[in-house]
Amino acid sequence: MRNIIFLVAIVISGLISPFIIASESKPGSNTDAHHDTATTITSASEGLKKLIEGNNEFVKSHTPDDFKNIISAQHPFLTIISCSDSRVHTNEFSFDPIDKIFAIRVIGNQFIVGEGSVDYGIHHLHTPILLILGHTHCGAVKAAMSNYSAESNFIISELDHLHIPISLDDHKGDIETRWNKNVERNVDYQVRLAVNSYSDVVKTGKLTVIGAVYDLTNLYGKGNGRMVITNINNEKDVAAIRNHKAFEHISTDIKNVSVARVTSK
Repeated sequence: MRNIIFLVAIVISGLISPFIIASESKPGSNTDAHHDTATTITSASEGLKKLIEGNNEFVKSHTPDDFKNIISAQHPFLTIISCSDSRVHTNEFSFDPIDKIFAIRVIGNQFIVGEGSVDYGIHHLHTPILLILGHTHCGAVKAAMSNYSAESNFIISELDHLHIPISLDDHKGDIETRWNKNVERNVDYQVRLAVNSYSDVVKTGKLTVIGAVYDLTNLYGKGNGRMVITNINNEKDVAAIRNHKAFEHISTDIKNVSVARVTSK
């Protein structure tokens, strides 16, 4: 029963996120600056209309040839663990994600919660990159920083896994500062778990585990919506990350806007 609920939650995560409220976005803030009409949908009939009409437009814009090479197999280059938050989607990348991204979405972008799916991406699809993508104003991280005992048993059991990275909170600064640091600490922790789990393929260079933060709020000063890389294979030094061999085909300008950190640990 829990697996069914979990799968349903993933399917609808693009419409509803249980932790949007926890993020406490304020009117006029960067995270509240743009509202798609989906944010006003309050009924199943309205939502289903948007889903079906959207899918109909997708079907009309594609031909059978577009599906010829993906009917029998998939060929992604990226396995991604991202948060279920409805503001974080693969359309943050400009390319069409179909057959390119093997996506796992769980609250708090947690490796252990979606480990079976990640295993499939690494061991069966052999993607050369595992991207663990957190995001600023992550409601799961903020919830884990407080008393969440009133949540449902399923939510509690998933938030409990955030205890270790949140335990590094030094309680210095205001809640926003602590929140930002804990988002990054959580990404670091998930990277560490993944590197340990796939150490054999990481050591051979067949897999690179990348930790990043999708910056909704322009925390890093690189632009709203920027994916900021904060960790590669447990390396957290900014200069060392920029010099990693994974960056060998990336210009200096892009390196400078794509790599940053707010905490050293």
